[in-house]
Amino acid sequence: MRIAHLIWILPVFASLPGCWTGSQSDRGASGPPSVVVAPTGEGEGERKAMQHFVDGSVHEMKGDLEKAVLEYQDALRYDQDPAIYFAISKCYSRLSKHSRAIEAAREAVNRAPDELIYRRNLADVYALAFEFDAAAQQFEELIKRDSSQVDAWYNLARLNQGRRPLRALEVYEQIIDRFGPEWDVLLQMADLYSKMGKHDRAAWALRQMVQLDPSNKELKKTLAQTYANASAFDSALAVYTELRELHPDDLEIQAECAGVYLARGDYPRAAREFDAILDGDSVSVEVKVRIGELYFQQMGKDSTLAPVTRSIFERVAKGHPDDWRPFWFLGAIGSITRDDSLTVRSFRRVTELASWNPDAWVYLSSVFLGQNNFGEVVRILESAVKVLPDDFRVNFFLGISYSRLNRNIEAARVLERARELNPKEVDAIAQLALVYDAMKRYDDSDALYEEALRLDPANHLVLNNYAYSLAERNLRLERALEMSRKAVEAQPENASYLDTIGWIYFRLGRFTEAETYVKQAISKGEANAVVYEHLGDIYFRLNQTDLAIEHWNMALKLDENNAALRDKIARGSL
Repeated sequence: MRIAHLIWILPVFASLPGCWTGSQSDRGASGPPSVVVAPTGEGEGERKAMQHFVDGSVHEMKGDLEKAVLEYQDALRYDQDPAIYFAISKCYSRLSKHSRAIEAAREAVNRAPDELIYRRNLADVYALAFEFDAAAQQFEELIKRDSSQVDAWYNLARLNQGRRPLRALEVYEQIIDRFGPEWDVLLQMADLYSKMGKHDRAAWALRQMVQLDPSNKELKKTLAQTYANASAFDSALAVYTELRELHPDDLEIQAECAGVYLARGDYPRAAREFDAILDGDSVSVEVKVRIGELYFQQMGKDSTLAPVTRSIFERVAKGHPDDWRPFWFLGAIGSITRDDSLTVRSFRRVTELASWNPDAWVYLSSVFLGQNNFGEVVRILESAVKVLPDDFRVNFFLGISYSRLNRNIEAARVLERARELNPKEVDAIAQLALVYDAMKRYDDSDALYEEALRLDPANHLVLNNYAYSLAERNLRLERALEMSRKAVEAQPENASYLDTIGWIYFRLGRFTEAETYVKQAISKGEANAVVYEHLGDIYFRLNQTDLAIEHWNMALKLDENNAALRDKIARGSL
């Protein structure tokens, strides 16, 4: 004879945040309020097993789980009843010894495969061990054996929600078909459909929720917004019209309604609606900014809205000069419309009102980066880094600007900080390598180039820069040529890359090929003094001294302070 099966109400685990429904009783299952154990035989072994089992249960209720496990293990010496394995599994799970909990739970299921209590426990301990596929498999089996367990259905859906959303939706739909509409289920379906961009299906789920709670204002607003996302503008307006009748003083609802007219392309009606709101004396800045946001979003689809969008934010900024938000949007509009004056003026104001906002500093400096005005970038970002010392972009762009100004010690300092903040950012690694190279810290620069290529083997900028560095030092030229070829293949019109491969051929003594590539680099119209000097060196090796001096002179015009080049011209030789 064996220990009787347990009668239970609580699963092994109470909950897994964001995933589990809680106890079975939470979702309709029933059971007695305690665990019941009863002897079923009178043999000596069975009595000893029962005594150890009872002692283990007492320890478990007292919270002494280690002693409970020892008693249960002693019980197994006399009887291999699955209820004992079940009890051991629960204790191990509470002790966070998940592998042992799973092992015991499996044994209980193997010995009593038709006992759903054991299979549910196995699903639970798998989930606690984050073995979600195995947990889902057990819930699938539970449902096959007893399709009335709504909590098993629900847990199965939640397990699949982040990994197999289509299966999760399929399960949720089956729950509704079997058990009727339920708020939590519909909410999860609406969220999934929205994330998948299926706004029409999300609206269907929200509509069912509204039927369950017809007075829920926020739910109706979400439904209207979802209709708008699905381009079901008439349906959205119908919900907003109902909401406006119920809440005539809610300016946010009025603004969202006007936003639907805007999205539908009915600009005159949208303008009338928005003007009525903006002209109100009691309208908060939040509502005004929200109106501008709606225009800004639509501007991404219709650039002709840029002037009216700018006008709205200028009105808001005039009325609320100490609020940074309208200035931020004005700066963004300036960036989109290539109005540098508006961009600089607006983002500079944001840095004054909200210095904690890294985007404002970065966008402001990006205007001057685009103009190669590195001195102004440094002035801006030196102020920014005092406020935002841990912002990657601030340190990175400041480092680039220091580098362009040949302030390499300062460049290295902030680029090292940028690399600390984002160790896997290849651009930061490559830029720091370039600075180390300029400082003749070649071991450091080579190590960084190698690291960058491990992270991104096809990065043509890293390939080119590393190849040029090796060529300048006359080292590993075949490796340099291989890297340079990859860079040129990636960007065959890049004058800098063409010059690099030409210079490598020069170092290899292959002067005709060198001439071909460096002349191509010059033909792109972007050549600097170094490229002209390279071509002059090539012509000298080709015994064309007049052409060599001619190109060295061209280089000197572009770099008048180059004393070494001036001496080369004076000598008429390398």
